[in-house]
Amino acid sequence: MIRGVVTSDLEAWVDLAIVCADLPAVGFSAVIDTGFSDYLTLPRSVLEKFQAAQRSHARVVLADGSEIVSELFELTVLWDGKPITIEVHAAEVEPLVGMALLSGHDLHMRVVPDGEVSVAPVPIA
Repeated sequence: MIRGVVTSDLEAWVDLAIVCADLPAVGFSAVIDTGFSDYLTLPRSVLEKFQAAQRSHARVVLADGSEIVSELFELTVLWDGKPITIEVHAAEVEPLVGMALLSGHDLHMRVVPDGEVSVAPVPIA
């Protein structure tokens, strides 16, 4: 199970880690963004540090309706204790966890300052 906390600004943060064959795992925190349909965003400098492979570009529609072109990278992160390789958008904002990464999981948030956040795999029937 992945755990996190709701801040006083009512943002739900969870802790993740980047894994790379040549470096020790490095933890980071990211905001859960249910309006973001892809996997994850990270600053370009982080992606370069971990030598993430650039794969392509994507046209992205932002919350204000404007469009940008985003660089897409491939990176391995620990998700619920398991390494998974995902597509990551380079974005100079706080790291965001999107709905694609949350797919197949239950998300529970107590939306009050210091409220608990938990992300757990959906039980297989």
